[in-house]
Amino acid sequence: MPKAAGVPPYRVEAVDKALQLLLLLQRQDSVGVTEAAAHLGVARSTAHGLLATLRHRDFAVQSGDRRYRAGPALRRARPGGQHSPGLLAELAGPLVARLRDELDETVHLIVLAGSQAVFLISEEGRQPLRIGSRAGTRLPAQHTSGGKVLLAALPPEELARRFPDDELAEVEASLARVRRTWLGVNRGETEPGIGAVAVPVRDDAGTPIAALAVSLPLMRLTRQRLPELTDALHRSAAAISALAG
Repeated sequence: MPKAAGVPPYRVEAVDKALQLLLLLQRQDSVGVTEAAAHLGVARSTAHGLLATLRHRDFAVQSGDRRYRAGPALRRARPGGQHSPGLLAELAGPLVARLRDELDETVHLIVLAGSQAVFLISEEGRQPLRIGSRAGTRLPAQHTSGGKVLLAALPPEELARRFPDDELAEVEASLARVRRTWLGVNRGETEPGIGAVAVPVRDDAGTPIAALAVSLPLMRLTRQRLPELTDALHRSAAAISALAG
C-alpha cells in the first residue's frame, strides 16, 4: 500500500504518536485524555497509554485536575520554561487549595524577585478570623517566612548583590538560623498580629525554587500547633516538587 505524501517509509507509528503528544504538551498548558485522543485520531485507551508512558519517563505530569502537563524531562529541553512562575502557579494551584482546606488557614506559594518575596498564589482560609489573600503582593523577603527560606538558599555573593551593605549583616545573621532547620518563621515582622511558617519547594536537584507558607493570626501560631503546620507544609511542598521537577 503506498505511503501518504511526506510520510517516511520506515515510520514507527507508536513513536510518531508519542512525539506528536510531546509537541502538543509543549504548545499547550495542559492536555486531557479525550483531547489527546482526538488530536492523534486514536482511541481514548491508546491516548491514555501513551500519556501514562510519558508520565513514567517524566515527560508529562498529571495534576489534581487529571490533566497532563509538560513534565520535568520535557521542560528541561525547553529553554527558560522549566520553573517559570506561571507554570509553577498552575501546577501548584490545586495542592495549595487542598492544603488550605486541610489547615483552614491561608496558604501561599512564594518566589523571589531580587530582594522581594512575590506571592504567586494565595488561598484564603475560611475562619471568621483569618489572613486575607496576598496574591500579587511583594514584600521585603527578609521579613517574610517564605522569603527567608529562599534567601537562605542563596550563596553569599548573591545575597551581597541583593542587599545594601548596611542591611547585609543583619540579613545573614537571621538566615543562619533558617539554614539549621530550613523552616522560615515570621512572628509579626510584616504585619502586627500575623504569623507565618514556610518550607522550601525544591526542584529535582534539591534547589529551592519556591516556598510554601501558611499565614495565621499569631494567637493560633502556638508551640503546640507548629509541628502540625510544619508536617503539612512539608507534605504539600514535596507533592509540588514532584510535579514541578
